[in-house]
Amino acid sequence: MNQVQQTFKRFDIFGQEIRLLATGQSAFRTNIGAFMTLVLFTILAYSCNSFILEMNKGKNAILNSKDAVISGEEGYTFNSSELIFAVGLLDNMGQPIPNDNNKVFSISFYYCNKSLTETECIFIPGTICGNRIQEVSLQLNIPKGYENITYCMDEEYIKQNPEIRIQGSTRQDNFTLLGALVQRCQNSTDYNNCASNDDIDQYIKNANLYYSYSFHQFNKELDDSPYEKAQSIDVTPMYYKVRKYIKIYFQYSQSQLEYNPFYFFPSYEKHDGFEYQNTAIDSALNFEDDSSFAQLEINLDAKKRIHFITYQTLMDVAAKIGGFFTIIRVIFEIALFPIQSILYRLYLINCLTHQQNSINSNNSDTPKNNTKNYLNFCRLIKSSKARLFYLNQSLVIDKFLDITEILINPLRFTRQVEDLYGSIKRFDLVSARQNNLNINQQIDELVANNNEFVDLKSMSPRTINQEIKFGSLTNFKVPQLQIN
Repeated sequence: MNQVQQTFKRFDIFGQEIRLLATGQSAFRTNIGAFMTLVLFTILAYSCNSFILEMNKGKNAILNSKDAVISGEEGYTFNSSELIFAVGLLDNMGQPIPNDNNKVFSISFYYCNKSLTETECIFIPGTICGNRIQEVSLQLNIPKGYENITYCMDEEYIKQNPEIRIQGSTRQDNFTLLGALVQRCQNSTDYNNCASNDDIDQYIKNANLYYSYSFHQFNKELDDSPYEKAQSIDVTPMYYKVRKYIKIYFQYSQSQLEYNPFYFFPSYEKHDGFEYQNTAIDSALNFEDDSSFAQLEINLDAKKRIHFITYQTLMDVAAKIGGFFTIIRVIFEIALFPIQSILYRLYLINCLTHQQNSINSNNSDTPKNNTKNYLNFCRLIKSSKARLFYLNQSLVIDKFLDITEILINPLRFTRQVEDLYGSIKRFDLVSARQNNLNINQQIDELVANNNEFVDLKSMSPRTINQEIKFGSLTNFKVPQLQIN
């Protein structure tokens, strides 16, 4: 069990650092620190998985955009069934105007190709939208009844013309218009069921014109394409004998996507769409020869928008994970610091107590095992005596002891013995050298008194190297006296 506990403590990365290696470790490690380390790495693993999934889905991509001038051939082509351009009228109370068989007003659409020399327009009948705008009604939270009072382009035209192209131009030489006309009902030889002019004026004045149009909404974090289909509905009031002229401006948009997860072999994709820009509303007096109440047009602006999207790389994900890991670790460090400090101090106090008990047991005949003095976190909370003992021992540790004296008291004694033994050896060596020096001086004096020739080498004490060269005192040859 102790082995398992020691192994578990090795997971602790929040341990209090110490100056010496204690039990093979460079820090004081605890169970709570190891548990919080596992929690930290669990959070890190979950975050790493989430960041990588976000990278694969294109989340948090880097976006750069700029405006450019549209060329004469640029535009957007879409399926006519995907385009919803719907128009309707309501009275001043928000109720539908009774318009059976178009007896009050009629709504028609037109599509024009304009150039410098000519303009070609195709007029498209307007019919009740019905189920065509059912999905849009749910998306915009429009009541279901509006499906039967809203007008869209004729189904036959959509089937015969499956594609519609919207094109813009800076010089007005090659562009398209898609519009709608709201006109007064007029009797003719073919149709004679219109309401009276007074009734039509009564219905139209203070009425509300609503119109809905589809466009592309830019979102750089979509999976397949950065453009998603969107629908908007606007409302503007109508006035007596005032003609509304509404121009809706779209902007041609291009997106260049760069996928480069490993910083090499990048791949690029291109997408295009049209985004909503703004709406301009003009009003003019409705002259007697003009039978239209309102005119709406969808135009493509002369400028385009270019988006450069760079998706995340693995290095970006690694940087995010590293920053997140650092923040979480700092939070854990702040939370664990007081607990780890107390546990570390308890460890030092228990080591000191163990040393004191060992000294006391060596001095007495009957060894004592004072396990009641050993502290733990629970005893420190429950017992006031334990807290008092903790404070007293802490003062002793702070004033007189450090980690070296607490943990390595046996080593200090061994070092003192080794130092004493070394001092004795040095003392013996110095004494032997001093004895050799005295003998050499006596022999030199004896030789000098009996011989006029003085040897300069014998007058000075020999160095250690000379002593080694000539040998010990037992091998020294005393010169014989000469007698005349």
